[in-house]
Amino acid sequence: MEYAKILLSAYPYLDGVIKQEGENYLRRCYNSAYFFSPTDDFCSKLISLYQDREKLIILKNKLDVLFSRLSDEERDLLRFKFAGRMPEKKFSFSTRTYFRKQIKLLKKIEEYLNYLNITEEVFKKEYSKMEYFKVLGECVPEMIRIRNDARLKYACQGV
Repeated sequence: MEYAKILLSAYPYLDGVIKQEGENYLRRCYNSAYFFSPTDDFCSKLISLYQDREKLIILKNKLDVLFSRLSDEERDLLRFKFAGRMPEKKFSFSTRTYFRKQIKLLKKIEEYLNYLNITEEVFKKEYSKMEYFKVLGECVPEMIRIRNDARLKYACQGV
């Protein structure tokens, strides 16, 4: 379940990360004369950078499909929990129901991720070695806790 939280936290920023990875790749290519390493090492590093970017693009497309299958309320719940965005209108349920819905939603998302062939093993093999996901893996639980503690009482009506 932890990998799903990391992916959901990464989703809003994937476009920027993909763009930055592309720029880094081009910068490396343009400045290849300044890297004093054997050519085969340099080329393998370039290929690795390109493959990482391609993996991120594929991941972004799969997560787009996942989000297109969710209801508006479910998207609002995810935006609130993982991106820190307040819903446009308050949730029409209590905080207790909010936590129940979050648990159900995470299970549903894991099922979708498995259907899209993004399992925990695939995540560890393909994405966990990328620096972006390493950093997110370390700080996601704390970010979510802080974000939700302070704003939850304003997002729910407390019915």
